[in-house]
Amino acid sequence: MVELNLPIQSRARKKDVTSRVCAALFGGYFAGTAFSMLVARLVPLAKVEATTTAILCTPILYVAAILWAFSARSPSRAWLVLILIAVIAGGLTLGLIIVKGRP
Repeated sequence: MVELNLPIQSRARKKDVTSRVCAALFGGYFAGTAFSMLVARLVPLAKVEATTTAILCTPILYVAAILWAFSARSPSRAWLVLILIAVIAGGLTLGLIIVKGRP
């Protein structure tokens, strides 16, 4: 029978879980927020309705990011995907602000 509670496996497992939790909390927050800012800019509604729509989408996006962080193949892949989403969505939002200006 294989011993599952070896110290090396335990330490590696703790690092793995800790990294996934941090990716879910912080990376998910930034990815969800950046994507909701992009949604607020792209939705063809009045400013108030677009902002409300984006705010209502934020928890859904955050939960999706949390689920992704724990279903990814590795913690580094979870971090990479969440950071890429945040950077791309934030860059597109910034580009729209520069091109169209702030309403």
